[in-house]
Amino acid sequence: MTSHKYIYTIGFIHCPETNQILLLNRQKAPWMGRWNGVGGKLDVNESPLDCIIRETQEETGLLLPQYIPRGVLTWIKDGEDKGGAYLFTASVTAQVFEEYVTPKVYCHEGILDWKKMDWVLHEENTGIVDNVKIMLKHIFTSVEEDMFVATYSGKQLLGVDYIQK
Repeated sequence: MTSHKYIYTIGFIHCPETNQILLLNRQKAPWMGRWNGVGGKLDVNESPLDCIIRETQEETGLLLPQYIPRGVLTWIKDGEDKGGAYLFTASVTAQVFEEYVTPKVYCHEGILDWKKMDWVLHEENTGIVDNVKIMLKHIFTSVEEDMFVATYSGKQLLGVDYIQK
């Protein structure tokens, strides 16, 4: 059994030169039909960093050891702690962006596509997983050294606390 508090990871792959992010349109629940980051469940004795690197390679074919830990997202339902996910970001070069032609189906998880950040964060965009907008607003408006805990319930952000690394 893993000794980590949370059992999920989620990663966001960003190309700063184009201000686009690689997202996955999920083919299965939860969040079927919505755009999300890549990631998944930690294996036994796997670190969160090892998990996001493995899950990214499985879901996209990209090997990205340059992931940076950014914090955690926790969720609460009816006042009960339902767990959370370790958050990571990885930047890729314009060359990787250009070579990674999308849309593409790489695995059984869904369709991958580069999306412009302003489209992702647009207030009327209902095709993005609700908590992804919350996370991305904090992740990409903070410096890389910032880490945070975002607590989310339903469609409401309950709070964001920045923590020391």
